[in-house]
Amino acid sequence: MVSSRGVRVHGDKFRQLRQACGLTQEEASSKSGYSDRLIRKLERGGPVDFRTASDVFQTYDMLVESQFTLSDVLRQESNKNELEALMRRWFEEVYNQRDMNVIDELMHENVELLAEGNTAQGREAIHQRVGSVLQAFNPLTIVVDYVVCDGNQAVTYWSVTKKHVGPFAGIDATGRWVKVNGSSFAVVEQGQIIQVRDHWDVQDLIDQLVAPEE
Repeated sequence: MVSSRGVRVHGDKFRQLRQACGLTQEEASSKSGYSDRLIRKLERGGPVDFRTASDVFQTYDMLVESQFTLSDVLRQESNKNELEALMRRWFEEVYNQRDMNVIDELMHENVELLAEGNTAQGREAIHQRVGSVLQAFNPLTIVVDYVVCDGNQAVTYWSVTKKHVGPFAGIDATGRWVKVNGSSFAVVEQGQIIQVRDHWDVQDLIDQLVAPEE
């Protein structure tokens, strides 16, 4: 991300490039024309001026055949923000707003779903899963606690409060309110989720539904 302070970079990758060239930080400073303080700042992740990062990268690239590109060593904060926004939109619009049309927009047609020890393929599996939850629980409010992103992968930690109004997991409607915590791992390509894994305590939900009335 470019700001008034500069860009963030992958410091470890800059360090790997320097070491692949066989340079000390002082030698890298001399070769690139920048101070050794700047070299150390790059290896801490910045922020630095975009042109500066590009110049140092080009210096290393001329000295060694690199496995990295300039885009590899720049931290793509904008992509990270877009990925987090996509995950938050998924939970808000699909579950809280109960808009299942969003499934066709955000899920790839061949999305892979892993949940409760089972694997399913395709959007229809997502439609069935979400539909069964929305029919069984109403109202339902899911809160995204936080999202952790790495490249094109994200883990969303969430909590949901919902009222049991229809059959679920073989249990008829109880009218009870339940609360469950969980997380969802997702892989995203070109703005669509291609794989999702849900992790939550199924037994905890069942226990809340069948526990004797106090």
